[in-house]
Amino acid sequence: MVIFILRRLLHTIPVLFGVTIVVFLSLQLIPGDVAQTLLGFSATAERVAALRRDLGLDKPIYVQYATWLWKLVQGDLGRSIAMRVPVASVLGIKFINSLILSGASLLIVIVGSFFLGTISAANFRKAFDRFTVFFTLFIAALPVFWLGIVLLYVFGVKIRVFPLSGMYNMANPGGFPDLLHHVLLPSFTIAASSVAIVTRVTRSGLIDILTQPYILAAHSRGLTSERVTYIHGVRNVLPTFANMCGLQVGYLFGCVVFAEIIFTWPGVGLQLYDSILLRDAPMVQGCVLVVAAVFVLGNLAADVIVYALDPTRH
Repeated sequence: MVIFILRRLLHTIPVLFGVTIVVFLSLQLIPGDVAQTLLGFSATAERVAALRRDLGLDKPIYVQYATWLWKLVQGDLGRSIAMRVPVASVLGIKFINSLILSGASLLIVIVGSFFLGTISAANFRKAFDRFTVFFTLFIAALPVFWLGIVLLYVFGVKIRVFPLSGMYNMANPGGFPDLLHHVLLPSFTIAASSVAIVTRVTRSGLIDILTQPYILAAHSRGLTSERVTYIHGVRNVLPTFANMCGLQVGYLFGCVVFAEIIFTWPGVGLQLYDSILLRDAPMVQGCVLVVAAVFVLGNLAADVIVYALDPTRH
């Protein structure tokens, strides 16, 4: 197990290195001048040139990248141009807030898709199975930003069951119950399409497993259908289920960007949106790197869990 984890960690290094190149170069290709934007279009050419020197923007791109990468390896994400503070100090609490939202979404995906997928497979071609197939196909086609706006309008404006924005009630914060009240609607928005995907894959995998010879042999020995399905069948579909859930970690964290903007959730996504508007390149780079790192580490965790659950290892 340790050797497998170390090998997978070594594989993530070139991936993360490639991500740094893409992130850095993509911001360089954006039209416009950061220094000109910060000083305003009424600033003189001398002031713009001086600010470019202070920010290191007058150096060749490869020199800028090497300097930025060396600081990044040392844990320095740079200094926000707009906020004049270290990027890491801002992203610390923002990252925790985004983890809370994406963690709640992942919990919904795990519980919801496991429940729907296994029961649907156990009732193949019955009413519940047909409803599940239609329901998952429907929600999989809904864009996150559209679904968030609809849910916010229905449950926040019309019915007024959930709050419209924020992470806590600013007037009277109520601790964990207040956090739970605020997190439910955006987490359901983020989790919807992932629930559909994982449910359909889990359902298909379990249906295939239930037709295997050893399952038929278990039935012939007099075991009940429930025991065969939920013990022998589900145990063998767990690696596929865990792999699919792990693949959704990066996707869910990416969807957090849209949900945080819609629900004004104070996380990495909302910070990324604000930084793009301000052309705050160091902050944008930091936010994108955080999202990319979560995606890569989520896939790594999924590989480790699948390896641990693989019955052929034992």
